[in-house]
Amino acid sequence: VRKDSGPKSPAYNLFRATPPPMQDPNPCAGGIKRVALIRHGQGYHNWSHSFTALYHLLTQKDTALTPVGQGQAQALRKAITADAQHPLHGVEVVISSPLSRAIETTLLAFGDADTPRRCLSPLAAERCICRCDYGRTPRELAADFPLVAGWEGFEGLQDVWWGKERSFSQEFRPMDRVEEFKRMLLGRKEQNIAVVGHGGFFECFSGVHLGNCGIVWVELNTADGSVRTLEG
Repeated sequence: VRKDSGPKSPAYNLFRATPPPMQDPNPCAGGIKRVALIRHGQGYHNWSHSFTALYHLLTQKDTALTPVGQGQAQALRKAITADAQHPLHGVEVVISSPLSRAIETTLLAFGDADTPRRCLSPLAAERCICRCDYGRTPRELAADFPLVAGWEGFEGLQDVWWGKERSFSQEFRPMDRVEEFKRMLLGRKEQNIAVVGHGGFFECFSGVHLGNCGIVWVELNTADGSVRTLEG
């Protein structure tokens, strides 16, 4: 888990007004889905104070956002609200990892209304390689975030939904889960999707490492399942 707390490159800045334009989509491809991958705000496990971060990384389950991380998610909310043309206005569903730092980022960035629809999916969780990547039961999550009990996917969430039984090598490069995540996105009816998740998993999926609350847009071709990362 990397400890930086800002976007790696201006190309993936969360304040970008519009995603890059689609370039020559194949009209016979059956359709293109656009997906915004949004990394959660700064958590205590990737705080800039390295010893504190290491403590949370290795010993604390389901780490929360720091005040800085909360501010990053709130800044994204302000950017969306202030810009009527912001591309995130067009998303039809927001899918969140069930880890608390992603849920809190979703709530702070998109508000507590039910538009766009909200969904929980363990497929979007972080690679389970440190203690901070261990999740909590649905009951525990709902105690801290009552609204999630009404989100799509909550009722089907198992008590142990994270990959604690998988080996380090399986989770370090979880390409089987990346493929399942892609199939899940392709199987949904929405064409414009936001996913709030994690730096390590998103890097496996898109090839881009995001800073906290950074965004990268990808296109999924519904005909052949190919993924194209859009660079501004």
